Amino acid sequence: MSDRDPLEGIPAELRDWHQGALEGDPAVCAAPQPMQPGYPCIHSKGFHELHRDVYGRTWPNRPEEPLRVARKAPVADGMVTVETRDHGAVQVPEPSWCTGIHPAEEFRADIEHQGVETVAAFPTLCHGLVTALGVSLVQRPFSPTEPRIHAVLKVDEEWHALNSKGLDLAAGLLVEHATAMRHLARQLAALEVAQ
Repeated sequence: MSDRDPLEGIPAELRDWHQGALEGDPAVCAAPQPMQPGYPCIHSKGFHELHRDVYGRTWPNRPEEPLRVARKAPVADGMVTVETRDHGAVQVPEPSWCTGIHPAEEFRADIEHQGVETVAAFPTLCHGLVTALGVSLVQRPFSPTEPRIHAVLKVDEEWHALNSKGLDLAAGLLVEHATAMRHLARQLAALEVAQ
């Protein structure tokens, strides 16, 4: 695993809310996030339509629906074992950038390494907190079409109404997000050279 701080570049105030969520601060929502253990909601206990983690990822605030959280797969000697229906237990090298979430798969070709998703999130007048331009590293080592490490970019295709303050905030967040995307591009370039 990398020695790099996973919260590098996150503002101190958000780090404090994240730490509060992890430590059980009664003022913090701390609802667990599906598929992202260790990154609970950092909103205050007051009402919020969407939960949000320290990276800006959001998920529905529906207390009536039980959350199903994937567990990290154990890594031994740099290898992770993933159960598949077509090839049984498959061992693959676990890259340092992978989040470690590896559910059982129907097919070996669907085994996937996923990096932490970085998103820009900003409040809108019409839909509350909206995320845009999610980006992360991905690799499907047994994919017949693209087994190499690559990035995936998620773009929200809806139009959202913003006031001047919201538009200014969104612009600032997108500038910050561009920095994160450039960092990820450099990381990906180094990983491509190493393949």
